[in-house]
Amino acid sequence: MDKSTLLKYSSVVVSSALLMYCLKRYFISENDSNRLNKINESEIKIDNIIVYPIKACKGIELKQCKLTEYGFENDRRWMIIYNNRYCAQKAYPILSTIETSYSKDGEYLIISKKGVDKQLKISTKPLILEELEESKIHREVAMFDNQSQCYDEGDEAAQWFDDVIGNGKGFRLVQMCPEGIWERKIRTHMSDNLKILAENKDDNNNKFYKNSLANSCQIMILSKESINETNIRIDKTRKEKGEKPQPHLGWDRYRPNILISGLQKTFDEDNWISIGISSPSSKKSIELTIAEANARCPVVVVDQVNGVMDPFNDDEPLRTLKTFRKVTCKIGEKVLLGTYAVIDDKQFINKVISVGDSINVLKTGFKSNYFSEIEKPQ
Repeated sequence: MDKSTLLKYSSVVVSSALLMYCLKRYFISENDSNRLNKINESEIKIDNIIVYPIKACKGIELKQCKLTEYGFENDRRWMIIYNNRYCAQKAYPILSTIETSYSKDGEYLIISKKGVDKQLKISTKPLILEELEESKIHREVAMFDNQSQCYDEGDEAAQWFDDVIGNGKGFRLVQMCPEGIWERKIRTHMSDNLKILAENKDDNNNKFYKNSLANSCQIMILSKESINETNIRIDKTRKEKGEKPQPHLGWDRYRPNILISGLQKTFDEDNWISIGISSPSSKKSIELTIAEANARCPVVVVDQVNGVMDPFNDDEPLRTLKTFRKVTCKIGEKVLLGTYAVIDDKQFINKVISVGDSINVLKTGFKSNYFSEIEKPQ
């Protein structure tokens, strides 16, 4: 073989080897990408969907639920008020034992409590602005940090709650007023976060994000992994203090709307900016945007089954959360668990989210402009 032929042969061999190497790297990269996408889309699942038709009362687990401009349909649509102020579990822990369900045709909300024979039936039919009686409109109901506009459900409902709560007279059941009267929005610091994330919103973009009677935001998301880690740490706290072990806390203590599982890392939801929710049959995912982490209040200390505040007199889970989930903000120290999301695009209103749907994390790197950096789990 002459030198010229040898050089040509060597060139072909090298080129072929290089081509094979590039093809191998390409397919490995593609396979890795597909594998990561598959993990992202298939391993994070929605395990539970819960709505709380009456603010502060027990929730309803649903197989699926429709999105509205306020969040999930009928979530925190009603609430109990006293002296024109909302009633919370912090003052009335018994509210956690008041149950709600839908009639088979969905036209009524059934309100009940164990040990109470009489049930209430409240129409779920949307209110019509022109048919409202002015005398039943509560235009300035005091909420946690703002006001709401509500419509009274009448004396029969009021008497039922007077009897059940058993703490004097004057409780009223009200529901959200319809558009034209209703003005409530999500909390300002949350809409400020969203404004930074989406430059296309105007300076007053708070008006874009409507809210129900929920304290802060539209939809609360929490992972089982975060609950489990918190329970492990609570066990450790009790052991270190020489206290008796107690049953693990369930998700009902934290009152999420969407309970998920399949996170690769505990508290991963802290880092999300946006997510896509899809089912195998859906052509396009439903996108939600994260507004802020959930700062926990004393409601998480209420035994949701028995309606008792701090049953073991140990302030759990707040006591343990303060050791590894504490942040600061302009009103002081808070602990974070779970995250709030909004419907950022009106095309997703009236779409349905179901148990078993997959969650695809679309964008990460969330930074709050209200809370300080959170302590990372050890």
